[in-house]
Amino acid sequence: MKVIHQTTTQLIVEDRPWLIGIFMIVMALIFLAAGMALASSGKIFGALMMVLIGGGVPLLLGALFVQRVRLTFDRGTGTVTRTRRSVLGLTETSHPLNRVERARVGVSSDSDGTTYRMELKLGSPDDFVPFTTYYTSGKRPERMAQAVNDWLATCQAPIRPVEATAER
Repeated sequence: MKVIHQTTTQLIVEDRPWLIGIFMIVMALIFLAAGMALASSGKIFGALMMVLIGGGVPLLLGALFVQRVRLTFDRGTGTVTRTRRSVLGLTETSHPLNRVERARVGVSSDSDGTTYRMELKLGSPDDFVPFTTYYTSGKRPERMAQAVNDWLATCQAPIRPVEATAER
């Protein structure tokens, strides 16, 4: 999650979950290697199960959940566009830039701890647009929300500071 382009007329923030993608590929390769080892020792059924389930599940999960998400704030067109790309395709949604009131940090707490994600607060009608579908630990969502609010403030009335909201 980082700012990849920033000018007075355009701000682009992007999330590329490389670590999750690499983890899924490594996990699939481990199961494929184990399946090949079983096949070489003559255990064909075990090898097939290891390859199909052990290798297929991580690849399927990676295809479903590893997505590059980009928010493009463009004063020239007066829009904010959320682009989500995965191996399954491209999804793009746009909103008028003047509907964006501010960026905020959404909070999710459970027995494992507290995680965060950046969200856009839209007005008229009130709505929230999450930057990512998942919550994460660390300060990146707060830094991204602050970068968005700072950029929005360069042409609008002062933006309120980043607020954290609880979600269960």
